Amino acid sequence: MTAKQPARIQEQMSMREAVDVAIVGGGIAGGALASALAHDGLGVVVLEASERYEDRVRGESLMPWGVAEARGLGVEKLFLDAGARVSATWVHYDDDVPPDISVANPIPAGMMLPGIPGSLNLRHPEACSALREGAQAAGVRFLTGVSDVTLQAGTRPTVTAVDHDGMPIELGARLIVGADGRNSTVRRQVGIELSRHEATNMVGGVILEGDGLCDDHDFLASSDDLFMASFRQHDRQLRVYLCPSVEQKGRFSGPDGISRFLREANFKCLPFGEAISNATPIGPLATYPGDDTWTTAPFAPGVVLVGDAAGWNNPIIGQGLSIALRDVRMVRDAIRDGGWGTGAFEAYGLERIERMRRLRTAAMTMAAAMTDEADNRPARRAKFLELQQTEPLMAGLMMGIYGGPENAPPEAVDGRLQKMIEAA
Repeated sequence: MTAKQPARIQEQMSMREAVDVAIVGGGIAGGALASALAHDGLGVVVLEASERYEDRVRGESLMPWGVAEARGLGVEKLFLDAGARVSATWVHYDDDVPPDISVANPIPAGMMLPGIPGSLNLRHPEACSALREGAQAAGVRFLTGVSDVTLQAGTRPTVTAVDHDGMPIELGARLIVGADGRNSTVRRQVGIELSRHEATNMVGGVILEGDGLCDDHDFLASSDDLFMASFRQHDRQLRVYLCPSVEQKGRFSGPDGISRFLREANFKCLPFGEAISNATPIGPLATYPGDDTWTTAPFAPGVVLVGDAAGWNNPIIGQGLSIALRDVRMVRDAIRDGGWGTGAFEAYGLERIERMRRLRTAAMTMAAAMTDEADNRPARRAKFLELQQTEPLMAGLMMGIYGGPENAPPEAVDGRLQKMIEAA
């Protein structure tokens, strides 16, 4: 190679060199893992399809247990420096409970885990960008606009792709990581089966900007046939989700969808409901199913899956980012322990199966109380709120949601709470 060769040709020739880890997907999971592995001294290349990160409507809040994972990976500061908001308290508003009573009985998110001040919110594009910049600063080669990814699993796996200029990329790696989301091409190509529990609800969301929005806590709210979850962001912004039943999957579709969404978000139990209705949407409105998926073994020879590629939880309880960072930390730790073969990730796979089962039970319990089409829906909602105040197992379930699923007692995630609610 001569000094006169174009830089682009030099880059493509270097792409044929072996690397320690090739990560397909540069979102939350891929960016966090790339940064962590690079800080451990490994050579990492990330292949990301997007030229820039778009608002995908989901993936904007870390539960306290996810914040603990972010801290352990060394990426919490990246989020905070990018403008993340920390919420020490959550409030659950309900039409049948006076707002002052709700405010006086908050969910203490900042007291769930020692040293963790609460949950953490940051818009998905900003979080992904922060992780990419952090990974690049640590020495990661981060390629965007990549397409046509093809991989070969095995003891010396390989991956080929096409870059944004149509030039070929060829990589040999010690490990290929599939961090390429719900429709993972890595998962499909290596033949890892994805199991699915049908959707129990729908989730519609949009980012809003305006005055008078809730700015000192995150909140949940229940009213009539809708459940709301909302996460405050920086600069007068608020992410709002409305969850109807599966039977109403088209409720916020069509040209009048956003106006209906804003109108129906004005719950009578919310002190700031009118401000939400009058706020300005600054991103897309999208509705997607609240389903659960999982993989029995999220790995194959020379390949491991993380994040949504390995299966996801119903977003009604907001666990997606926390799940992804737990995945990343466990894969990072397995590699630190000297594992590159398939057996190195067996403990990760077993932990993930149980983690996702517990979170699936928690999501189904929430959906049974808040979104199911049922004749006794008001009674179910009232029962849920009663159990929050009187039933130790419900406290255990909430601990699992906020403090980590492994911290919920087994009896809190065996389905009995869901049955109690359904029988109300």
